[in-house]
Amino acid sequence: MSDLFERAATAIDTRRVVDLARALCSISSDDPRAEGPRAEIIADALDRAGAEVHIADVVEGRPNVIARVKGDGRRAPLVLQGHIDAGVYQTGWTRPAHSPWESGGRLYGGGVTDMLGGVAAMAAAVEAATGFGPLPGDLVLHATMYHDGIGLGSKYALMTEGPDEGYGICGEPSDLNIHTGNGGAFKFEITLTGSPAHVSRMESAVDTLRPAVAVYDRLVDHEFSHRPEPRLPDLPRLLVGELKAGDSPAAVAESATIRGDLRYVPGMDRVTVRQEILDIVDGVVPDEVARRVRIIGVHQPFLGATSGPLIDAISAAQAAIVGHVPRVTHELPGQAFVTDAADLAAAGLETVVYGVGAWYYAPDEWVWIDHLAGSARVYLAVAAMLGADS
Repeated sequence: MSDLFERAATAIDTRRVVDLARALCSISSDDPRAEGPRAEIIADALDRAGAEVHIADVVEGRPNVIARVKGDGRRAPLVLQGHIDAGVYQTGWTRPAHSPWESGGRLYGGGVTDMLGGVAAMAAAVEAATGFGPLPGDLVLHATMYHDGIGLGSKYALMTEGPDEGYGICGEPSDLNIHTGNGGAFKFEITLTGSPAHVSRMESAVDTLRPAVAVYDRLVDHEFSHRPEPRLPDLPRLLVGELKAGDSPAAVAESATIRGDLRYVPGMDRVTVRQEILDIVDGVVPDEVARRVRIIGVHQPFLGATSGPLIDAISAAQAAIVGHVPRVTHELPGQAFVTDAADLAAAGLETVVYGVGAWYYAPDEWVWIDHLAGSARVYLAVAAMLGADS
């Protein structure tokens, strides 16, 4: 086994992983169709390496990349999954976010933690696997579009390409720990509608700003109905991130919009959550104010493997290649992430989250370069050892 780890460590050049990550991060995230150019970078690299590559739009201009290196059939497929859309904090960068740079052993760039660095590491592992020698089972890359909120790309890939058995590693940032669970997300929108008037005639108006503030106060103090999940003890967890009302300091706010995000535990459902939100709204908003409550995004929770051959393989590979054993964890902040690991598990794959970086939605996001390359080597080693003795 030590020989396998050494071969995996030498099969992937650090510079190659960094260059892939830099190329992906160099494409601006301002346009949602940034997924297209990123997909082409991945597809071109893996096609030239000799992997079987499929690239196709899920919606126009926003493709998935599916790549496969065939194994000898001793085990079911291992899927490496990562999304190629990236949320990038827009202000406060010391250099342009999409001009990646290296400093102090770190790679900086927009989207490098969530999760273009992880995708680059996975692509590098698949690229190296084409010349590594027979694998005990297929190694499959799902580089998917539009993770944000609903995981559309991952759901589509699994529905159209499979597999429905085997193993899955979602490469979301776990700081090279093995993360085994996270909540789901209900994104919601509350719209209040009144009638406007100038400050000189404000008595004739129907204000929405004051009731919107009252809704906010009740929401953030509300405990949603749920059955506690021992593996997700810090959930449910709610944030109201937007409250927009009015368009002039001298006019009564005709409308107000509140948007928030509830990270939830298994057993909660959108119908009940919407009704609880609506009850809060009805309890504090005057009758003359019209109201609408919608759930505008749903992502499923994930409870994955906590032991077994996949965790054993990742642990052994990381200990040998990176130099320390990963923790198996479900704590914050990962507990409050949403990941496409939920889709892999729902499809029937033994699944964990394991990836480079500790994600912060902040300027100057970065990953350790040795961890970036190390994660790629771990992915390759796992693909080579998992099921090899069966």
